Amino acid sequence: MFLVLALVEILGIDEIASHLRSSAITPKFGDATPSMVVGRTILQVRRPRDLVRSILAGPPVGLLGVLRRLGPDPVGEPRIYYECARMHLSKDPADRRRVRVLGQIAGNLVGAQIQVVDALDPLLLHPALVGRLYELRQVAEIHAALSYIRARCSGATDDAIRASLGRLKPGGHRSDFVKAWAARFDRPAVEFDLRGDSTMIVLDSAAALVDAGKRFRNCLSDKINEVFLGVYVFVEFKGGSIASPGLIAELRNTSRGFVLEAVYAPGNRRVHPHRAQIARKRLAALGVAVLTHAPGDQEQVIATAKLLNEHGLVEQDNAGGWGVEMLEVDEDLQQILDGAA
Repeated sequence: MFLVLALVEILGIDEIASHLRSSAITPKFGDATPSMVVGRTILQVRRPRDLVRSILAGPPVGLLGVLRRLGPDPVGEPRIYYECARMHLSKDPADRRRVRVLGQIAGNLVGAQIQVVDALDPLLLHPALVGRLYELRQVAEIHAALSYIRARCSGATDDAIRASLGRLKPGGHRSDFVKAWAARFDRPAVEFDLRGDSTMIVLDSAAALVDAGKRFRNCLSDKINEVFLGVYVFVEFKGGSIASPGLIAELRNTSRGFVLEAVYAPGNRRVHPHRAQIARKRLAALGVAVLTHAPGDQEQVIATAKLLNEHGLVEQDNAGGWGVEMLEVDEDLQQILDGAA
């Protein structure tokens, strides 16, 4: 019935009455008014689809199929049926594409998907994505994420975005679209100025994090999302030799600048205290806040922290909760050779 009301709004009752007068489903009405013709026909027909067929002299391609996949129960506001009928009756290429996408979605439809295809950015009109959107609010969410992706990924052209939609696997979540692009970001959300220091590198792209993760044998590739969103910045200190391998500094972004949270040697081993202290001083000179101990004699604080089993406080940011001991140089070299083999 909601669909009939939608057709009345779209076509007008006079046009519908004209269709019905010429239909085999109705008797002669003589001087009956258009409202009388429509009302009597509604009372006569047994199935709503018969009325739709009579009104439209053959419904638009796909309309009855979409209605069947929406199910027999009302799916929300009557306006949903209006939009469904309008799109199927429209000659606008954009509406024709929306209708085509609805027909390509596997399985049953939910009422909100009619509104989703109407509100979604035409660039994102793909059955693989629309099939994962069930509420209108999710459209605003995916639009905001798309804007963020464009800002963080230089390769996020229209053609590349369309191609990425085609790679979405069936049965997934809408977040898969965003995760795939996060793995391609190359424009950092926050900038960290090294002031021309060539001995340090900011790992400011997904590719750089993956590469450093392989070289340092750690989980930097798992930190891509957090760097993509501007939570962390990772800085690599270049190693001068095998005896002095590089290290990674983890900086937490805050409303007042960066804080050094931890420094890591290859394999997530603790950094030698002397080298860690050098890294702290260089980062502090660049404006990074460094964790510190309680005031007083440092040896006393460290000794007390050990007896209290607060080992994370022994070397400021150098423990980092990783729970492993420092790796001796010869052992580190052996691991590098084993990995190369």
